Amino acid sequence: MKKLLPMKRALLLILSAILFKGMIINAQEKVSPDTLTLGQEEVESIFNSDKALDITIKFDVSEYMRKKPDEYMDAVITFYYTKDDSVSYDISLRSRGERRREICAFPPIRLNFKNTNTVYNDIDSMKNIKMVTHCNTSSMYDNYVLKEYLIYKMYNLVTEYSYRVRLLGVKYIDTGSRGRFYSKFGFLIEPMDVLEKRLDVLELENIPFRYENMIPDMFDRMAIFQYMIGNTDWQLVTYHNMKVVKSIDQQRAIPIPYDFDYSGYVNATYAVPHPMFPIEDVRQRYFMGACRPDSTYRRITREFMDNKDNFYGLKDKCELLDERSARHINNYLDDFFKLIEKDRLVNIFINECEDR
Repeated sequence: MKKLLPMKRALLLILSAILFKGMIINAQEKVSPDTLTLGQEEVESIFNSDKALDITIKFDVSEYMRKKPDEYMDAVITFYYTKDDSVSYDISLRSRGERRREICAFPPIRLNFKNTNTVYNDIDSMKNIKMVTHCNTSSMYDNYVLKEYLIYKMYNLVTEYSYRVRLLGVKYIDTGSRGRFYSKFGFLIEPMDVLEKRLDVLELENIPFRYENMIPDMFDRMAIFQYMIGNTDWQLVTYHNMKVVKSIDQQRAIPIPYDFDYSGYVNATYAVPHPMFPIEDVRQRYFMGACRPDSTYRRITREFMDNKDNFYGLKDKCELLDERSARHINNYLDDFFKLIEKDRLVNIFINECEDR
């Protein structure tokens, strides 16, 4: 019996060592910086979550600024699901937006995930994903990004025929000679391919459209929304900041707006209204919708009143906004809803509408 005790102790030590080793391996797997464990909903779409996604992008910023808009360059992007849970991919990117390249120190980015097997099914192999970035480095430009992001989320409340977006906390790492790094906000815009599949629609291009070619309710909601946020930086005929889609079973089309940084809601310092409009400041509203009966305007503005608390709620939930920006949004939306409550908005629409 005494002879068996040492053998039992030896066996116990061996088993304990095996178990301890297994625990170490499991622990290492849990904190590995190159893994990403997501729920099924998150895996299916990067746009399913309202939570800000932290990412890092490594590329030569100086080279990026020198390249022409159609020239891609290599980069590495890292998605962080948690502090210790991330995954990196080799991608390519290029700048976009001619106007923003002229007025901004850092133009927006177009990402190319082609031939990249990511954890997000909806962006795999996509070569055209728009990323909205800060225009300049001061903190007010971060607030411009956040306010434009909120506009997309607000339009999601108006109609499902709208672009989904995903807020980003972006850390830029410059691999060039300057070797700088800094953190800013940005957001991704749902690619048209993904939107088409989600809504079972087809994008229409190079077709001359007029207001009468649009589904009336869809166009009217869009035009009144643009008035609410004080945006005149769009045109249906020229497809300016506007996409047009159509369902197979519909004769008429649906407008989907984008790019809202020239709106009074954002109130960017670089934003100015087009000379063709009788306004001198983007904070002034001007109605660009079609002429409709009073009853149509009243019905749709009631829908906006029903959504009033939700519009304000999006701003209230965005704790990243500074106090000044949040106060501006409150005051700007207040002015719009007061026009409805005082029964003055319908008359404004009637006086400013034009069938184009």
